[in-house]
Amino acid sequence: MKKYILLFIVFFTVVSCQHELENPKWDIDVIIPLAHTEMSINDMLTDTSLIINEDEEGLISLVFNQDFIDLNIDSIIRIDTVADEEIHKLDSVTFEDITISDTATIGETISEIPGGPILFPNGSTSTIPSILGIANQDTINIDASQYFNTMTLYRGYLIVEIINNYPTDISNINLSLLNPSNQNILANFSFPLIISGESALDSADIGGLTIDENIIGILNNMDLNASNGPVPINYSDAIITKITISDIGLTEATAIFPEQKLTENLKEHSFDFGSAQIQEIGIKEGTVSVNVLSTLPNGKMIYNIPSLKKNGIPFSSGEMIVPQAISNNVTTFIYDFEDYILDLTGEDGRIGGDTVNTIYTEAFTYIDSTGILEYINYTDSFYSYVEFDITPKYAKGYLGNDTIQFGPEEIQLSLFNKMSTTNIDLVLANLNLNINNFIGADIGLQINDLSAINSKTGQTKQIGQDLNGNNIIDNIYNVNRAILSNDQLPIIPFNKNININADELLEILPDRISTEATFYLNPNSTQNTIDFIYPEFPVEASLEMEIPLHFIAEDLTLTDTNEIKLDDQEDISIDYINIILDNGFPFDGKIDLIALDEQDEIIDTILSNVSIISASLDQNNQVIENYVSVIKIDNFDFTNASKLISTCSFSTNPVNEYVKIYSNYSIDVTISAKLKQKIGNWWSG
Repeated sequence: MKKYILLFIVFFTVVSCQHELENPKWDIDVIIPLAHTEMSINDMLTDTSLIINEDEEGLISLVFNQDFIDLNIDSIIRIDTVADEEIHKLDSVTFEDITISDTATIGETISEIPGGPILFPNGSTSTIPSILGIANQDTINIDASQYFNTMTLYRGYLIVEIINNYPTDISNINLSLLNPSNQNILANFSFPLIISGESALDSADIGGLTIDENIIGILNNMDLNASNGPVPINYSDAIITKITISDIGLTEATAIFPEQKLTENLKEHSFDFGSAQIQEIGIKEGTVSVNVLSTLPNGKMIYNIPSLKKNGIPFSSGEMIVPQAISNNVTTFIYDFEDYILDLTGEDGRIGGDTVNTIYTEAFTYIDSTGILEYINYTDSFYSYVEFDITPKYAKGYLGNDTIQFGPEEIQLSLFNKMSTTNIDLVLANLNLNINNFIGADIGLQINDLSAINSKTGQTKQIGQDLNGNNIIDNIYNVNRAILSNDQLPIIPFNKNININADELLEILPDRISTEATFYLNPNSTQNTIDFIYPEFPVEASLEMEIPLHFIAEDLTLTDTNEIKLDDQEDISIDYINIILDNGFPFDGKIDLIALDEQDEIIDTILSNVSIISASLDQNNQVIENYVSVIKIDNFDFTNASKLISTCSFSTNPVNEYVKIYSNYSIDVTISAKLKQKIGNWWSG
């Protein structure tokens, strides 16, 4: 019974004090990691282009490959945009001739003679007597309305041709042509004698005159000569009068213009390729833009490049109908040149034979027929601006005897960014200058500069000799031409390797490589060679460095940076920290640990110049056991710490003995902390 009473008292006490309930609190000891860094060869080398090779024993060699020369088609054959600008004015245009005919049959002439049809019946054979003035002030109406309404000429000729198909001669012919609007005589024509079956011509200059659509011809006189004996009478035999307006240069005209060519512009455009003599260019991509502005009501243009072909078919724009301009805005026609082949030997069959570096073009302008009256004058013009842009697929011909400068340029080298040293002596460092010539031309390569630069120390080291004992700087290396079988890809390049012992070059731990070179194109060849170049297959040169990690070093310094993460720092107090140094490298060293805040400002130095003991080695001087040391530090404040910089400095020992670095070597730094952390609050009631 007492037991139950006691339980009741406890329960009642707890319930009655619930409003004074408080959270419990207590401190606990926790050991947590703060930071960790491992500095192996992989971690120390930051260059993403770097390859780490291992031999059978795991000995590391660093291999770095960097392209530094790319001699492409732009360096040799620069194809500038080709532009052809022309203004075609009507004052330089000769329009097509206009010819109007009139026919006067012998039947018509006989019908005008009193008793003529009786004396000279159709189909009979008769002797024709001489008749003077058989035509006198006869009028001939010449209708040119199908061609023009009115036409003023600054240049032109009237040509009259009389064809005598009468069975007898005609003579003393006098003809006048005049405008009906003002009765002004345009021209007079005389023909002393026209033998039967023959014709005669006479012409007159009408420059400066205006011609109406209905020209009146006045036959002032024509005599009919006596026939030589009886002749057949055929009423359909006729005298034909042809009136031609020729060599027409218009000042102005209102006319129904037939389709006719205005201008013909045949020209050759030469590319400036220096000493190169290019015969053919394959086009990867390109366009021709024909920009046209015409004040004519019915303009038309055709642009041809006969030397530009695709599948054997020459390029032609076809008819480009050009609307009459109402402003200065041009009409543009664009044509694709992709996969065309451009022959640069000029016009086919040109006088003087074939040429090189030359494109042949044809531009024709026309007045198109509208079938209606149109007004034009000599101020009307036809403006064209043709522009074509070419990206070559290849070029063939003699590429020239040229000198091409490359550089100076610098290659950024991040290989040694995390390293520094007072002195390092490499057993060996190989540098291979690898040249692949994909161009169908011989090349001479002269290296003017190949230097290693350490920006931090200011050290510079220039390359010396190749493995054959030749001075590399200013020596000219011959690189033979590539081979293109049957003018078809693929290209078989010529490879040239220049091998160099570059240990001195790399012992300064460079961060930049300075390069400068001169290319001599076709240094020994003549213009008779047929070279080739494809832009996708240039002259390529690369630097390949192979560095076996076998060296003597003094103060070889490795640096790494890691983040520190410590949460809920307000409730944390650090009792002490442990630093575990796990050294797997075969040399002694020193280590510094520095804490930084989020702004990379130094908070404190955790370790300074603390010794690191070398790992244990076997008889072959290879590591068999890491050396581990533990350092305890009291009362270090990590409140604002964000990053940790680890700097390890090593020197080989003994100083004159070369050390090999294997892939499994590393130094491991682990930092942990013993913490006191407050958790919760005590309850009180």
